[in-house]
Amino acid sequence: MDRIRRFRFRMRYFTDSGIIGSKTFVLATYDIFKDRLYGSRERVPKRVKGIDGMYSMKRLTEA
Repeated sequence: MDRIRRFRFRMRYFTDSGIIGSKTFVLATYDIFKDRLYGSRERVPKRVKGIDGMYSMKRLTEA
């Protein structure tokens, strides 16, 4: 699957992850909002499999 098609295929999962983008963007955005999130553990961006350079705060699976 090419990058654009894979991105569209996973579109419905992206709203669940909250933050999606480059690793730098995800970390910076998480840092801004982490005090508003529940839980005490620090979260680590997960690489979106099959889309180089794309990360999210949640592991995105292919349906």
